[in-house]
Amino acid sequence: MKIRVAARGSLLSRIQAEKVIHKLNEYGLQTELIEVRTRGDRNQDAPLYTLGKGVFEKEVNLAVLQGIADIAVHSMKDLPTDLVDGLSIAAVLDRDPPFDAIVGKSLLSLDQGDVVGTSSIRRKNMILAYNNQLQIKEIRGNVDTRIRKLKEGDYDALILAEAGLRRIGENGFERIDPKIVTPEANQGIIAIITTENSKVREYVKELNNEDVMIEAIAERAVVNKLKGGCNVPLGVLFKKEDGKLFGIAGYASDFKKVTVDITWKSTEPEEAGSRLGKILVEAMKNEGIVLKT
Repeated sequence: MKIRVAARGSLLSRIQAEKVIHKLNEYGLQTELIEVRTRGDRNQDAPLYTLGKGVFEKEVNLAVLQGIADIAVHSMKDLPTDLVDGLSIAAVLDRDPPFDAIVGKSLLSLDQGDVVGTSSIRRKNMILAYNNQLQIKEIRGNVDTRIRKLKEGDYDALILAEAGLRRIGENGFERIDPKIVTPEANQGIIAIITTENSKVREYVKELNNEDVMIEAIAERAVVNKLKGGCNVPLGVLFKKEDGKLFGIAGYASDFKKVTVDITWKSTEPEEAGSRLGKILVEAMKNEGIVLKT
């Protein structure tokens, strides 16, 4: 059997797809990579948070719905919580480090007026809540393109996902404490999408890491509670350990940030996420921070 794998054509997306392909090949399955260009790839000028949901996933998933591909591979953080009818997440791989990282100057060495590049409203608001003397400048492009722009002197530092940096072999970074910049939901997770009645679904499910899936479900429940997306400055991270879920969530706006945490039973990920979301909303009200949707 040959499994057709759809993914974006960026370096990072190809690396992620190759991880899935390698695992499928280990099961004796043949594979074919199908590269798809998305709206997010075509529009390199507008800030990401202005482009709406699914900017990096719709066309890739459409290839599966149209029968052009059997599975779609994504950075799970790019997937909206409400997938198109007929599609679902069949599996998630082992999770890479879910944290954000700073490249270039270290966090402590940033001076007043230093230019920090990010395309994320979450990272922008949270780093300004930490240090409101910085200048935030929009940056678009693939991870390798952004690193090149940093080296050319356009920025003093960049904030990027640690997982993406590691996947392309970039080690010159500093991890950011999640209490300062709380990661995006599902960051560091590679997800595999299939149609719900796909013939290859059973093969793909063999790749699933159940603990990571539980973490992902809990994080997505927080996003649902706050009606979040790429245009909402919300971060959340859960870790499953010793039968429990340890969660942290943060929200930043107008140079202020609130961070809350929770410990919950790992058998109830949706309830854990919903509860953490409720705690966060209450903390925001106490600090006078308005939820923006």
